[in-house]
Amino acid sequence: MKRINITILIVIFFTINQIQPINAQITRGASQGEIYISTDWYMDNYGDIHYAIFHSTNNGENITLKYENIENPPTGEMQVGKVLGDATLGALYNYGSNELWVSFNYGESWDFVEDYAYSGFYTSGSNEGVMYKNGTDVAGTLYFSNDYGTIFTAKNEDIKFFLEVGTEIGELYGKSGSAGVGYNIKYSNDYGLNFLTIPIDSSVAFWQIGGYHPRISRGTEHGELYLVSWWPNSTYKIFHSIDTGYNWTQKYESDYINLYYWRVFYTAGREPGSFYVMRSRINPVGDHIWLYIDYSTDYGVTFTTYFHDLDSTITVIKKLYLQRYELKNYPNPFNYETKIQISEEYKRTYSFLQIIDISGKIIRKYTVHNKDYILWDGTDKKGNKINSGIYFYSITGNNIMTPLNKIVFINQNQ
Repeated sequence: MKRINITILIVIFFTINQIQPINAQITRGASQGEIYISTDWYMDNYGDIHYAIFHSTNNGENITLKYENIENPPTGEMQVGKVLGDATLGALYNYGSNELWVSFNYGESWDFVEDYAYSGFYTSGSNEGVMYKNGTDVAGTLYFSNDYGTIFTAKNEDIKFFLEVGTEIGELYGKSGSAGVGYNIKYSNDYGLNFLTIPIDSSVAFWQIGGYHPRISRGTEHGELYLVSWWPNSTYKIFHSIDTGYNWTQKYESDYINLYYWRVFYTAGREPGSFYVMRSRINPVGDHIWLYIDYSTDYGVTFTTYFHDLDSTITVIKKLYLQRYELKNYPNPFNYETKIQISEEYKRTYSFLQIIDISGKIIRKYTVHNKDYILWDGTDKKGNKINSGIYFYSITGNNIMTPLNKIVFINQNQ
């Protein structure tokens, strides 16, 4: 019977990863040699799939776990999605599940930025705090922000194509078109108000294979672009341009890749000539991920490969489920203030106590380091009294995640 159960788990893991879209991504950091990776990770003994964000400062040779959660995290916790770098040291974005989050400490802790509708796509990284988004409404509105996504301003409409920021402020690239018809480079130097259309020759990009379509990534110099395109024989080619996409030079062609098993993502780096390809697949046993990082210093002509077997050598530092340390508060219900006890195991960490409403919105956030208890007076982060109702609290961050605890607040001023 035990063997049958294990087989079922393996089948489930494979099914989820082949049918469900995986929010995996590789992105450059703010420093040379720095990359971040988001990926599905491993399946635990309870059948839960874990997702993680990893960080490297040496081109992927070594990786460090920064954040982890399960496929369906508790209300109020960020779900690992697609990561996106910024020009600010330590800054990183995560988007997926219709939410945008930002971290300023290399992905260790996260702040919620906004909800978005539809598919939603973001791009950033050339200037500190500057980002664009589109695909969040049927009009294809293009939005611009220079404060890490806190406030977005509409710039244009009908921008329904993939976007990538350039190396200069206000510079924006796009890739439009469709497989079997033809693709174009779209170029703007006025924050996306106007775009120039540059056709891509069919010998450079024409196909879409197994859900993979041509993708562009900026280089380090003005007008420099990389383009990765897929071909019917399930290989990909890397092209390089130094004139905004008017002319392309082929740098690399891969061997055959079985896309039923493999996922492939890519990005240019911060150092001239640097390019990364992230390849991953579920190991043959079916319980964790094999991760390969291909790193090039010569514009994608040759690669050095770093392999990471994301098994117990990584999972020994996985997030701790400290449910044995019970959280308590008194009084409950309350109308003036309640005292939430912080056990010794938690106060030795740099984690956070979060107050969450029933919709999942974080109402209040406190650090628990060196604190015996937290007094909550029924106010939000701006000091305003909230409505009467049921709320939840938990401790999260720094490899800790506790269950949600119910708390009832009665606002006597209502």
